[in-house]
Amino acid sequence: MVELFNIGFISVTLLDIIDIIVVGLVFYGAYLLFRNTRASQMLYGMVAIAILGFVAHLLDFRATAWLFEKLATVWVILFIILFQPELRRILLYIGQNPLLRWLSKSDNSKAEEIIHSAFELKKAGLGALLVIIRDAGLKSIVERGIKVNALINNDLILSIFNTSSPLHDGAIIIFEDRILAAKCILPLSENIELDPTIGTRHLAGLGLSEESDALVIIISEERGKISIAYQGKLKRDVNEDEMRTSLYTYLSNR
Repeated sequence: MVELFNIGFISVTLLDIIDIIVVGLVFYGAYLLFRNTRASQMLYGMVAIAILGFVAHLLDFRATAWLFEKLATVWVILFIILFQPELRRILLYIGQNPLLRWLSKSDNSKAEEIIHSAFELKKAGLGALLVIIRDAGLKSIVERGIKVNALINNDLILSIFNTSSPLHDGAIIIFEDRILAAKCILPLSENIELDPTIGTRHLAGLGLSEESDALVIIISEERGKISIAYQGKLKRDVNEDEMRTSLYTYLSNR
């Protein structure tokens, strides 16, 4: 590679410049994804360690460079352990990029069955959590629930959430045209800015939407209203047309 210029003991080539630009873009992309999350401060620490390690390597401080290299490894492991929800959400966001996913049409009959079931539950005064997922994720949550693996059916959903059913507590997980599991326990949202009057069912639906790509339909037993949680946002008291728009949009973005 042709050397572009030389600054003392540092020689710079075109490949080096391209390499620096790529690294800069990676850090900038990471900044945009982690911005305004709990992980942002730790990310800054990782960047600082990387810069100091790079400088130590340039100055040929072998012991110092070795120390920062080992410290960076530990930092990355801690980062992954402490911030699993943020990393999961970011990976899901990347996976939703149109360039990385095959486009496919949504199954309207499935969506209509879900919508019909939600409003039947509301009419019957039954509380419920319906989790719709676009890929076979949430394995840990599904495994801790009761396996159902049945085709989506309005009567089945009403039976599950009937208060006399042993499966009515928790959520059902829906993937493609099947109910994978029932009585699934969802993580509660820890957002301190939420309305304090929001109940546990809404906190559970919102919590899962903060940590995954799932769309959660929440039917309130007490208020007889339907809400939708998606990407950490709660849309309350939705009507049938609003639910249809949200569900069709969600299922078509694959």
